[in-house]
Amino acid sequence: MIEQENQPVLDALESERRYTAKELHDGVAQTTLQIGLQAGICRKMLEHNRIDMLAAELAQLEERAQVASGQVRALIQDLRPPTLDDNAESLRDYLAYAIEIHHQRGGPPVDFQYKLDDSDIALSDSQKLGLMRIAQEGLLNVRKHAQAQHVRLGVAVEESQLYLTISDDGKGFDAAEVAARPAHKGGVGLANLQTRTAAVGGSLTVGRGTTGRGTSITVILPLK
Repeated sequence: MIEQENQPVLDALESERRYTAKELHDGVAQTTLQIGLQAGICRKMLEHNRIDMLAAELAQLEERAQVASGQVRALIQDLRPPTLDDNAESLRDYLAYAIEIHHQRGGPPVDFQYKLDDSDIALSDSQKLGLMRIAQEGLLNVRKHAQAQHVRLGVAVEESQLYLTISDDGKGFDAAEVAARPAHKGGVGLANLQTRTAAVGGSLTVGRGTTGRGTSITVILPLK
C-alpha cells in the first residue's frame, strides 16, 4: 500500500533521472567530445609546426568550452533553481522563475495571469516546486515543438481546486499520437508532464489553445 502511494513520486524521480541523462548525452557529452577532437587537432598542428593555423583552432576550442560551461550551468539551473534555495517563496515566485528561464532561452513571450492570493491556499514546498517543474516542462515543449508566437500561463482557484494552464498559439499536436511515440522521437515530454502532475497529486488534461489554435495543458490540483 505504501509503495503504491509513493509510486507517483518514484516515477517523477525516474523521469528526472531520464531527463538529466538525456540532457547530458545530447548536450555536454557531445560538446566535450568535440573539445577532445579539437584538442587533438591542435596537438597535431604543434607537432607539424603549423603555428599559422593554430590560433583559429584554439579559438574554436575556446568557443566550445564556453558552450559546454553554459550547458552545465543550464542543467544545474533546471535541477536546483539558485534563487529559490532555502527560502519560503510563494507559488507566484516559483512560476515567475520558470518564465524567466524560458525567456532567457529564447522562448516566445509569456502572458502570466496569476489570479489568486497565496495566503488563501496551503501548498507544501514540494507541491510548489512540482508545479514549477510542470511549468518548466510545458514551456520547454513550447520552445522545442510548438513554433508559437505567444504563450499564456494562468493560475486560478475554483471550487477548492487549483488550475494551472499553459496555452500557446503554435501548430498544436495530437496528444494520443505523441503519447505513443518512443522517447527518442519526442514522446517523453508529455509523459514527463503526466508523471510530474501525478507526483503533486493532480490530474492533467491536454487540448486546443484558447484561440482554437496551438495547445493547452491544464493541471488540476485539489486543495485540502
